[in-house]
Amino acid sequence: MSIRQMGYVRIAGTPDVRPSVHIPTVYESVNAEPSRWEYHVLTVDAREQPLPDSSQLNALGQEGWILVSVLAESANSRESIVHYYFTRKMNA
Repeated sequence: MSIRQMGYVRIAGTPDVRPSVHIPTVYESVNAEPSRWEYHVLTVDAREQPLPDSSQLNALGQEGWILVSVLAESANSRESIVHYYFTRKMNA
């Protein structure tokens, strides 16, 4: 006599044994060298020049730069310095 229970068959009088599935383990040898990054800061005094537009930012993107942060400093209500922080992976 067998009893179907939760997706497997249990035979009456036998211990409760569930089928096991082998999960393969893959070992890979990778020489992980740390990535090297370079940084670029574009500082704009908003009183003297306009903030960069999309074409200027796209030009930096074409060179591989990724914008990671923007910091606006205000010394007083009429002064504003904006820093644009970029990074890109260095070529080997």
